[in-house]
Amino acid sequence: MNPFVNPNRRSILLPSGCKDLMDVLKCSESKPGSPIPADAIQHFIHLLLLQAQQEQATELVIGAVPSSGATPIRYKVGDTWHDLSPFPSYLQPDVTSELARMANLPVGQFPNVGILDVTLGKFRLRWAVRMTSADAEFVFVRIQD
Repeated sequence: MNPFVNPNRRSILLPSGCKDLMDVLKCSESKPGSPIPADAIQHFIHLLLLQAQQEQATELVIGAVPSSGATPIRYKVGDTWHDLSPFPSYLQPDVTSELARMANLPVGQFPNVGILDVTLGKFRLRWAVRMTSADAEFVFVRIQD
């Protein structure tokens, strides 16, 4: 079973010391200024998609690369959009490259469309992923089983 999933609750359990999804990335850093390992970025993406899926989201958007500040994240349930905690914009290139790898998107070709299909314990995350350019937003559409 996935260590982040509590089967008795409709929520995500984070590793000790983590308050939110961003803390998953911070907890993985070995020292300040060091690159964040791909597996930490992957855990962040898994948690993000799992949370959206558990909330019955049909769409999820990771915002375009901002000029400064934080990268927005939002998901849609029914006709309502919900905002999640943004992540620092300096992480955007790492998140973009890991998402592209996970969804088997061809490198440097735009627009890109792919399928991110991951099984985490008893949960299957299946999302269609679309990206129009390297600096554009990622749009996820949930694929219902």
